Formats: sequence, structure tokens, C-alpha cells
Amino acid sequence: MLSDHLADKLNPIKTRTSSLLHNVTETTNSLDNYLLNRIGNSITSSLNNWLIQHPLIAWLFNHPIIALVSFLLTLVLTIRLLATVYRAIANTIDRMWLWILRSPWLLLKFLFGWPAKPATGNTTVTNYEVTNNPEQLQEIIARLDQIQQQQEQIIQDLAQLKQQPLTIEPKQLRLAEKK
Repeated sequence: MLSDHLADKLNPIKTRTSSLLHNVTETTNSLDNYLLNRIGNSITSSLNNWLIQHPLIAWLFNHPIIALVSFLLTLVLTIRLLATVYRAIANTIDRMWLWILRSPWLLLKFLFGWPAKPATGNTTVTNYEVTNNPEQLQEIIARLDQIQQQQEQIIQDLAQLKQQPLTIEPKQLRLAEKK
């Protein structure tokens, strides 16, 4: 009985609260629509004013083929930009995972003082032995002199070839065999 009496007392408060909530919701919705319409109208009018001041761009904007090509070009460029950003993010994540997976190994190397890989800038391979034998040294010097003389002869031959005009004989092209 008490609960029925209490329900009867609270029922008008409930209806009044629900009507106030409904009014607030409608007012908010109408205010949102009003603001959106005003902002949309403002942007549209600004864009129209700008297009009136720039008739060539307005013509390009209103031309169907050019507008379609521009839209497709913009779409392709946007997709390429997003793909590039995606690849950059994916590469960064991959590098982070590799670093995370390598970090225990790097920590162990640091803690135990294991040497890092030597970074050698000189990658030439030498296949000779240092010798003090005078006979071998004389032989090496003789070979170096011979190589130097060959080099000088090649340089002289090249200088002579540069001075002579280029002539091609039919024998070299094998044109005589086709006749």
C-alpha cells in the first residue's frame, strides 16, 4: 500500500522529468541543426564568392570532364599518399620489433663484453707474404718495372689512336659477304 502511494506521488515527477528531457533534446537538436546550417551556408557562400572572383577555376570546377579527371587524379594521389604513410609506419614497426627481439642479445654482448663485429673500411684482399729475401725482392722489382713499361706503352698507343681518324673497313663490318 505504501509503495502504491509512493508510486502515485512520484508519477507526476516522472512525467514532468520526461517531458523536460524531451524538450531539452528537441532544443539541442534544433540548435545543432541551426549551427550546422549556418556553418554550411557560411562555407558555401565563401566558396561561391571565391569562385566568382576566379572565373577560370570556376569553369574548371564546373566542367564535367575536367572535374572528373581532377577528382580521379586527386583520388590516386591521396591513395598513394596513404599507402606511403602506411608503408612508413609498417617499416617503423618492423624495425622496432627487430630491435626488441635483438635487445636481449645486445644486452648480453654489453654485459659480457663480447666484441662487436669489426667494421673494416678496407675490403681489399692481399695474397702476398712479407719477405726479406733479396732475390725475391729483385724479382718483384723487375716485374713492377715491366708492368710500368707496359703501362707507358699502352698510354702512348692510346694517345696515337686519339689523334688518328676513325676508319671502318668493309671487312670489319662483313658487308662484303652479303653481296
